[in-house]
Parts: sequence; structure tokens; C-alpha cells
Amino acid sequence: MNSAPLTPKQRERILRAATSAPSKHNTQPWWFRWDGDDLEVHVDTNRTLELGDPACREAHIACGAAVFAARLGYASLGIGTETELLPDKEQPLFVARVRVTDAAADPRFETLYWSLPSRRTNRAPFKPTPVPTLVLEYLRDAARDEGTWLRIVEREPAYEHLLTLIREATGLEEEHLRTERARWIDPPDAVHRLDGVPGRSLGPLPENPTGAVRDLAVGHDVDGRGSIEFEQRPTIGVLETRDDDAAAWMTAGQALMRVLVTGTRYGVAASFANQPLENPDLRDEVASDAKHYGTAQMVLRLGMGVEVPPTPRRPLTEVLRLSQRA
Repeated sequence: MNSAPLTPKQRERILRAATSAPSKHNTQPWWFRWDGDDLEVHVDTNRTLELGDPACREAHIACGAAVFAARLGYASLGIGTETELLPDKEQPLFVARVRVTDAAADPRFETLYWSLPSRRTNRAPFKPTPVPTLVLEYLRDAARDEGTWLRIVEREPAYEHLLTLIREATGLEEEHLRTERARWIDPPDAVHRLDGVPGRSLGPLPENPTGAVRDLAVGHDVDGRGSIEFEQRPTIGVLETRDDDAAAWMTAGQALMRVLVTGTRYGVAASFANQPLENPDLRDEVASDAKHYGTAQMVLRLGMGVEVPPTPRRPLTEVLRLSQRA
């Protein structure tokens, strides 16, 4: 057990790990508070998407990803933790507490921690080399270890059906959703922003659209973006949970982060093709017919990645609020 209180440097390490998590359009919809050495995680409603994420499902997933990354930060210090989801019924936006325990840190987590700085949402073309079958199994294991299921969609007609749903959802997207998103995508004040997706992180436009590559800046010209040929048949995974409530969304977020950093360790990159999940009329069609799983939470485009620039992160002073106690 770590009997001494966390030092400021150790707290910074944990918080930097937590804030490395992905979020929709890099809105970073979280804030944190220390309760002794335990870390509270809250949804920041000032940074959620009223139109694009009205139920805050994806904001919860982002906070769940931050929870898992914080767990890695603790583990890198040799500190074991347990996670309490939705710990206060009176505060529904208080979504998790990462609690220090007497248990030893999971040794696998320290290894994963060192992959955090290299993890990126990768909107560039992937290498022609397929993701090795064994690595795909590692990704499935990562999802299972967090109580979810990663369904790799490979066979026809399921593969083409999913691509069709992504294309259909893209075509049905309404203008007000694009307007809301535009506040976060290559904004005019991007040079001064520490959130959102700058132009350099959007990736090129595909010369051979398959549907699995999402253009976040559709209808908006981005200087220097250009176009290039993408992989013909990307690997697509669907992250699924048994239930579809706030606790399930938090669980999905932790699983997502575990899948992503596991993939990073083996050179696998990911971007997201969640368009059909954002459309209530199409979301159910993405899910599997599995007996115990089937609620789709994320659609991932996976492949062997090339290096891409990071998206910015806000300073810790902006995401940390007053501790409850010393």
C-alpha cells in the first residue's frame, strides 16, 4: 500500500494521464477533484454537445476513458485502485471515484501507461499491412477485461451493411449538427485553443471514400489538407455493452481506453466512425444479435498506423477544482 500521501508531482502524473483520454471533437468534457488521494471524475456540462450528444452518452464515454487512464497513472506509481461508478445518486454528473486500495497495482497497467503519450486518434491512411490476428485477439481481451465486447466486423454481408449504415448516417446528418461541430473543428482561433481538433489533426481527404473515414470538416476548406488514397478495406470494430445507461457508458469508456492503449502498444491506430450511433433510427442496426451483448457504443476504424500529431489538451489548472479535503 502507498501509505504516504500523493506528492504534487504524482498527482500531476495521474491527472495528465486522465486528460490524455479521447473525447468527441476533443471537447474534453470533464473536471476532476481530489478527495484525499482518491480522484473524483465529473462531467462538465459546459463542454458537452447539446445537439450532437443530448443524453451526454459520449461525454460519459469520454469520462470513462479518463477514468481508465487515471488508473494507469496510479499503477505507474505502484498504487492499486478500484473504481466506483456513479457514486452519488444526488449528483448524477459525479460519474466516478478512483479509490486507492491496499491491493498491489496491476503490473499490466504500468506497461500500458507508457503507451499513453503515443496514443492518437488517427485520421490518416493506415499502412497496407493488416492488423495481426493475435493483436486483434489482444484487443478483444482488453474489452472483455473491462466488461464489454469488441466485435470485429469482417465477414459479408455484415461488413458492407455496417459501411452502408455509416454512409447513410453521414448523408442524413442535419446542418445544425454540423454548425455545432464547427465550433470545435479547425476553429479560426485554433492557434490559441487547447481543445477541439486543429486542421493539422484532421487528416487528408480520401480519394477513394469507403465510408469508414469521417470528414469532421465536411463543407469547410482546410488549408493544406489535400487528398490521398486510403486503405481499401479497413478493420472495423464495434464496442458493445450489455446495458445502455450511464454506468454502461462509463464502462464502455474504460474499455475503449484499454483497447486503444493496448492497440498503441502493438502499433495499431484508431479513428471513429460513430455516425450511425448518433442517429436514433440507425443505432440499433449497428448492434449485434449476441445473447449478452449488442448495445453499440463506439465504432472504430482500426489499422497499422503512421505517426500523426497530437490534439491539444487544456492545462490541469482548468480541469482541477478545489479538493474536498487535504
